[in-house]
Amino acid sequence: MTGLELRSIFGGLLELAVLAGAAVYAGLVLTNYRLAEARVRPRIDLHDPARSAERLAVWLGVEALTLGVRVGTPIFGMLSDASADVGDWFLARVHQNSRNQ
Repeated sequence: MTGLELRSIFGGLLELAVLAGAAVYAGLVLTNYRLAEARVRPRIDLHDPARSAERLAVWLGVEALTLGVRVGTPIFGMLSDASADVGDWFLARVHQNSRNQ
């Protein structure tokens, strides 16, 4: 094997590991989003910094998801209303054109 092939294999494995980590993190955030106690700010323990960093990262993900849902809900509501208005307009126009023919 050449060095180029090894770099390509290593790069693919690295991408796969990052993708798997992102999937696990997303799963943790979605799981904790459904729990009420996940919205309480986590306590930081200086004697266990890795676990504290994990809790903080998941909590930040839950907060970001909560913000996204709060902002996205009214936007999707407006888009739904606009879509219904466009549909009504289109159907009225088609109905009017079918009368004229």
